[in-house]
Amino acid sequence: MDKYYAFQVVDYPNKQYTVLEGKINVIDDANDYWGSFDIQIILNRQEYPNNISVVIEKSNIIDRTDDLHISKEGICCLDIPHVLDKMKRRGIRFTNFYIEVIYPFFANYHYRSDKKKYANGEYQHGFNGVIQFYEEEHQLKDTEYIISLLEVAVGNSKPERNLRCPICGKPKFKRCCGKKILELLPYGLKRLENDLGLFRKLLLTENET
Repeated sequence: MDKYYAFQVVDYPNKQYTVLEGKINVIDDANDYWGSFDIQIILNRQEYPNNISVVIEKSNIIDRTDDLHISKEGICCLDIPHVLDKMKRRGIRFTNFYIEVIYPFFANYHYRSDKKKYANGEYQHGFNGVIQFYEEEHQLKDTEYIISLLEVAVGNSKPERNLRCPICGKPKFKRCCGKKILELLPYGLKRLENDLGLFRKLLLTENET
């Protein structure tokens, strides 16, 4: 990856963080140069490897809009929070995170500029993106069913794997809804509790219409 990036550690007042500044050169598979970005990467040393680096686009090439997944301050929304939470809980290696997440974010900007769409699709903004994520990643569309799954996932006690499922009533929890709950648990209790609150509000809205 040497030809793609060059960074150096810069002084930062809070020694809890390591801050890298440098340039990303985006090059496609045909070795054609697409463009460059000046970026800053902030890494929390005390939480590493269970944290996600903050990436700031310093060159002001990308318009600060939700459509381009970047804040007014230039902070890059690298992926949907659920994916990042799962990576954080599992633990990351920074070099892999750069190759698999940071570099593709900037390469995707040029791909979108050329093709008018992102290479691997795109999530909608805010809670609509969460709804889309549950549907596409976990094949879950029914709001009431999602709420039932989340209530069990965040509950203090989980049903016995070999007992009747409390959600759908099938003979063994492990063979039906238990599988879906196992898919959700890696996002962490905090994320799932937040999702539960949002889907409960959505259900109220659906029942009012």
